[in-house]
Amino acid sequence: MPLSRDGRVPLYYQIYDVLKEEIENGTYLPGSQIPSEAELGKRFNVSRITVKQAIQKLVVDGYLYRQQGKGTFVSKPRVNRKLSELISFHDEMLEKGFVPTSRILEFRVIPAQGVVAQALEVPENEKVIQIVRLRLADDEVMAIQSSHVPYDLCPELANRRDQLTDSLYKLLKTEFNLVPATGRESYKAVVVRGKDARILGVMDGSPAFSVRRYAYLEDGTPIEYAESLLRADRYTLDVELKGV
Repeated sequence: MPLSRDGRVPLYYQIYDVLKEEIENGTYLPGSQIPSEAELGKRFNVSRITVKQAIQKLVVDGYLYRQQGKGTFVSKPRVNRKLSELISFHDEMLEKGFVPTSRILEFRVIPAQGVVAQALEVPENEKVIQIVRLRLADDEVMAIQSSHVPYDLCPELANRRDQLTDSLYKLLKTEFNLVPATGRESYKAVVVRGKDARILGVMDGSPAFSVRRYAYLEDGTPIEYAESLLRADRYTLDVELKGV
């Protein structure tokens, strides 16, 4: 379909719409590489700058992703994250039909400081178990998650590193009879750079969700405080609303 040149709709936005429709109708499949900016420029008879604007918007909106030195590829459908239930990453991915895995980046007993001590309602310098994991779905990096658990509630957890590539909540329940029952999360839009961008496998300046989770046992005892960085190109947020 030829582009309209009457100036009412910017050319880059028209290209965005065409490519978005082709992605949605399967012309370009998830994981496939789209034509280069030069090739798209010839196809639409526009400058590379115009094509770059369209592609950048598709990247920001999660339809495409870039790989340094390789090109631009079609993203997999985003994970729609419901904000009405307390669920582990592992179980969430299974529900969505993905195969979840985790890589442990750090695992140690540390003194609680600042926000961690406050969130877990423990004195400063009291021992907590910190578990930093790279969370993956179908071998694709989705998030970095740093969980903190009160040491005194389950000191043996400090010896279970090998079991933490699975679900932390499942391990707490089956091995220590500690069941996270309620929780709350706060979300903030951020830009990731440097080490965080490299670990997530995204370009410097990419958008992400910074998430803080507070999880509690049935009696209100804090069981986990977690800080996560979620790739914004892999998630959408689904918020449940109720009338007043």
